[in-house]
Amino acid sequence: MEVVKTGIPGLDNLFAIGGFPKGNTILVIGGPGSGKSIFGMQYIYTGVTRYDEPGIFITFDETPDKIRRNMRSFGWDIEKYEKEQKLILMDAVTYRISDDVDEEILRTGLDVDNLIANLDDAINAIDAKRVVIDSLAVMGLYAQDEFEKRTKILRLSKLLSLRNVTSLVITEGQSADIGIKEFPMETFMFDGVLILRLDSETQKRRISIRKMRGTKHVIGSFKFTIGSNGIELSP
Repeated sequence: MEVVKTGIPGLDNLFAIGGFPKGNTILVIGGPGSGKSIFGMQYIYTGVTRYDEPGIFITFDETPDKIRRNMRSFGWDIEKYEKEQKLILMDAVTYRISDDVDEEILRTGLDVDNLIANLDDAINAIDAKRVVIDSLAVMGLYAQDEFEKRTKILRLSKLLSLRNVTSLVITEGQSADIGIKEFPMETFMFDGVLILRLDSETQKRRISIRKMRGTKHVIGSFKFTIGSNGIELSP
């Protein structure tokens, strides 16, 4: 089993193999303020800077400029690695990507079918090993109904699997019971499920692993903090 190290302090040792199984597509569920987007970008940025694994971060919500600005607070120089063609920050609404990438990658359109085509080209362009999609909830707005949404998710998941990239797909939790008593249909389409929570009373954040195909993992809920260097699980 090939392993993909997340590089997030304290997370990899929760898995028997020391990280994610290579090629897995993992759903990350969390409410507002739980740290989902930071988690996703830290996974991509660490892959590029520590493990020499190029990555693609697809945003359906915030603009690329806003993401670059926000991530500077952690000392993450996104633009540097975009220029080196090791990281692509893709705007999934207008499909703008780094100017340094060949223009043939760009296609017009606003639907998920065009996103899949763009993503395939972008993976080839930089030989990407990691992909993050933020977020599935917004991506679903492009589908006319639940059937179409699930069909597109399956197509996207198939592409990621065929390309053998290790991916995080972020989505918004609609209930405090998500991942505990309630499991959205999407959870059954992914190889792994991670739950991020922010307790509204204590303001403490926790992460739990609900499933991960290909490796045993620790069961439980673990505290984590968001500091100057990003996310770190508590000892």
